[in-house]
Amino acid sequence: MNETSRSAFALELAHVSMRFGSNWVLKDVDFSVERGMISGLVGHNGAGKSTLMKLALGVYPPTEGYVRIDGTSLTAARPSAARELGLGMVMQERSLIRTLTGLDNLYLGAERVSRLGLLRRRAEVASVHELCERLGISNSLLRRKVADMSAIEQEMIEIAKAMRQGHTVLILDEPTAPLGRHEIDTLFRMLRSVAAHGTGIVLITHHLTEVFAVCDEVSCLREGSIALSAPTGAVSMDGLIGAMLGSQSAAVKATGNGGGLKGDGGPPRAANAGLELRRICTANKLSDVSFALSPGEILGIAGLAGSGRSTLLRVVFGELRPQAGEMLLNGQPYRPRAPVTAIADGAYLIPEDRRRDGLILSKPIIENVALSILKQFARRVFLRISRARSLTREMMERLDIRAQNYAQVVDELSGGNQQKVVLAKALASQPQLLLLDEPTFGVDVGAAKELLRYLRAEARSGKMLLLVSSDLQELIDLSDRIIVLVGGKITTEVDRRSADFNEAGLLRAMQPKSSEAGSQI
Repeated sequence: MNETSRSAFALELAHVSMRFGSNWVLKDVDFSVERGMISGLVGHNGAGKSTLMKLALGVYPPTEGYVRIDGTSLTAARPSAARELGLGMVMQERSLIRTLTGLDNLYLGAERVSRLGLLRRRAEVASVHELCERLGISNSLLRRKVADMSAIEQEMIEIAKAMRQGHTVLILDEPTAPLGRHEIDTLFRMLRSVAAHGTGIVLITHHLTEVFAVCDEVSCLREGSIALSAPTGAVSMDGLIGAMLGSQSAAVKATGNGGGLKGDGGPPRAANAGLELRRICTANKLSDVSFALSPGEILGIAGLAGSGRSTLLRVVFGELRPQAGEMLLNGQPYRPRAPVTAIADGAYLIPEDRRRDGLILSKPIIENVALSILKQFARRVFLRISRARSLTREMMERLDIRAQNYAQVVDELSGGNQQKVVLAKALASQPQLLLLDEPTFGVDVGAAKELLRYLRAEARSGKMLLLVSSDLQELIDLSDRIIVLVGGKITTEVDRRSADFNEAGLLRAMQPKSSEAGSQI
């Protein structure tokens, strides 16, 4: 196909609808990206962004409508077909193998070999020379192992890998999450260079300021439908937040920090603090973080990906040592050297990924519940199994864990019941401080409501809860106060008396400060 016959659109999804069972997750969506344009795609979690891009990638076919890449219909629902038409995607989770070089990763699964079965390194380098030159990737970077690269260098290799597979459309899902400010500037310069050569780019992001910084146009998905599609110059931050939230858009305040928002007036304090953090700093993530938490209080932590939310929980749980600052627990210095000492001091972390970090899936419920407090069941070299059984039965009844019995293997349970086992593990250690990282992630609505009810009950019993959640409504429903992290710093605090204790106020507070252009929409 010559240049004059190429479609003006790098990517077109027309009248696309998608149904899983009886649930319509996308409804009559029109989304297109012109060649040489950078298009932002925004929306709440669950709005349909990932599903829409999976249709473009050929993961599955749309229930209705069609997908075209560079004017050619994607007729086969498989990623290889989309790549053959020129579509490449950089996922939120990096796909690079850290022990291999940049060049090895670029050609992984598509290695060039001689008749004797030897790798043709020079041929591989020559094939990607123009692409790497455009992206600023040197031959020395191609020779280095991924483990030795900086975050932005790894992102450059990811983009080069995606573009080697497909040069017409480039889709990036939250690419800036692991990057610092200067690295983000480097990435944006790279994206502009890529677009200038005719590639259409889709940038999926929760960082709304990035839309105004680098995108030519923006589309907003809400509940599976397009709520807004316009040039970024015609959209304001308030208009974009309003499109994301629908009927709640009136809650957006154009005046910024006001109506109960607290900014730089010093560290927030809670009466009778049980936990205090004073000027905590970590390398490249947290900066001067201070807050206090009282017994019986639930403190929510809001922030975008990469803001430092999970890092903060890891510091309190002893997984990460702060470079500066101090922590106090019940008025005494608190310096956990590792999670085991944090648990002994009364803190327990419920991790974001229960299957990887919270459970031993191949073991029964009783072994998982007893794991963190084995010393309590020890009698010399023996374990008092009867006590472990009694405790596990008690926890299963208390949290309504639905299983055949305490001996059932955890991997056989539903997601909601697995998460209840993680909570049972935590409560078995009798903590005074619960650290919660996305506690309802990957569970159904009914199980999520149950889990939140149990957490409220733990707060009423006097426990302190420090809650991280990407679900802003969950934060609002559960928290007494919410602090907002932006770039590793606490920029805002709201409580239930604040006029901005709502999704719109939090969304606005979570965005990095930058100049905004454009008219109201």
